[in-house]
Amino acid sequence: MVVPVSVPAREPVARFVGPGYVVAFLAVTVAGFAQAAITPGALPPGGAAVLAPVAGLHAMVGTLGLHAAERRGARGWVHAVIGALAGLGAAATLASRGYASMLLLAVVAVAVLHLRPRASLAVTAGASLVALVAFAWRDPLWTALVQAEIGFGSGTAFVVVFSRIARREQLARADHERLARAEERNRIAREIHDGLGHYLTVVHIQLEAARSYLTADPERARAALARAQQLTHDGLGEVRRSVGLLRGSAAAPPPLLDALGALVDASTAAGVATRLCVEGTPRRLAEPVEFALVRAAQEALTNVRRHAGAAGAEVTLGFREPASVRLRVEDDGIGARAPGGGFGLAGMRERAELVGGRLAITTAPGEGFALELEVPG
Repeated sequence: MVVPVSVPAREPVARFVGPGYVVAFLAVTVAGFAQAAITPGALPPGGAAVLAPVAGLHAMVGTLGLHAAERRGARGWVHAVIGALAGLGAAATLASRGYASMLLLAVVAVAVLHLRPRASLAVTAGASLVALVAFAWRDPLWTALVQAEIGFGSGTAFVVVFSRIARREQLARADHERLARAEERNRIAREIHDGLGHYLTVVHIQLEAARSYLTADPERARAALARAQQLTHDGLGEVRRSVGLLRGSAAAPPPLLDALGALVDASTAAGVATRLCVEGTPRRLAEPVEFALVRAAQEALTNVRRHAGAAGAEVTLGFREPASVRLRVEDDGIGARAPGGGFGLAGMRERAELVGGRLAITTAPGEGFALELEVPG
């Protein structure tokens, strides 16, 4: 038997190469080359002509090469780029006896941006060791140590701190984008379930009724088929409305009481005697709040028809509180030991939370099912 093993998803390759990064990387590379080229005795005769291609290749790998690796999303390519940069930076630093050590600072920055802390620490330690060796070639060891500590060490600390800040900000943006995508997927799922799912459920009920009445009562069967046809038309309108909502161009929904009245009529037509009660003086609410109330009532009445075995149901909309509105949907059905954890209830809770509301469910075997949603308004 093959036992499936779940492999945790690897962290995606972050993208840092942009105009600001390119300018900074090129500036550091040019500054390192210039310092080595203009400092007397830093390079042997003709050394600048040899160092220039190395610095140019370093600049190309650190910008174009890293950009290509990030776009491919392959961590191995990013590691290869860092390795190439480290080799080029070390060669330039050693050849210039430390005067081109700024190229190594660029390597440290890329390592901090793309590697885990231990790996980036190893790259930083290696770059510091190369710089120390290069400084020791031109100065006594004690002087080289001081220069490595004050000059290269302070520059490295600066680069590490700001690179880590940039990495944290990028990861935070990525987490925010992933959360936004997840919320959008949940929103689309709610729209499909609450909209199209509702109409398909009711159409199915009407078709079942038509089939049962087909022989015994053809007139009732035709009425059920006509109702199913009308619901199909309404469902298509709901699909168009949902698509418009996702595109940000949906038409304004009907007033709250009109929408609830239509749901009550549909529930009654489906065989569950349903009535609408309004307590207090009705008032208009914010559109998202009204939409959440309508969807809650829609889902509750759909569940009444599908699961409750109820003869009657009541939808109560209360405006008695000055700062809140209560929607209660209750039936006289079979009830349940505990509310189910289906997608419909989960979607209602999510909608309630989005508008700052609270959802409560009361049920027991033989005592029906009651759903109450309180929202600000």
